[in-house]
Amino acid sequence: MTEKSHRFPPQLRLKTPSDFDAVFTRRASAGNGWLVVYAAKNELGACRVGLVVSKKKIGNAVQRNRWKRRLREAFRLSREKLPGGFDFVVLPQSKQHPTFAELENGLVQLAHRAARKWKRNHGTTTRPPEGKLPG
Repeated sequence: MTEKSHRFPPQLRLKTPSDFDAVFTRRASAGNGWLVVYAAKNELGACRVGLVVSKKKIGNAVQRNRWKRRLREAFRLSREKLPGGFDFVVLPQSKQHPTFAELENGLVQLAHRAARKWKRNHGTTTRPPEGKLPG
C-alpha cells in the first residue's frame, strides 16, 4: 500500500453541525463499554467519521485529546474494514483507555453493527415510497 492510502484527508471528516445532526437524527447506533457509534448512509461512497468527546464523560483536555488522537488513528488504520458509504459519529463512554487493538477492533465491530441497524431501520432507500398514505 502507498502512504497516500493511509492518510486522513479532510474529506473523510464530519465537520459541520449539520453533518453531525444528520447522523444523530437517524438513530442507528451500537455500543460497548468504551464507545458508542452512530451511523447514517451518505451519498459519497466513502466512510467519514466525526468525534464527540465530552468533558463530563471523559475528563480534562489532556484525556479528551488523547481519546481523539487514538480514535482518529484507529479510523485511519481500519478504514478499509469499515462499511463504505456511511458517516459515523463516535462517542467514547469511559475514562478508562482500552488497548489500541481493542479500540480498533471495537470501532470496526460497532461500525458494522450500526450500519446493519441503519439498513434494517431505513431499508436501502433514503426516501419513503411515493404515493403511500400513512395508516
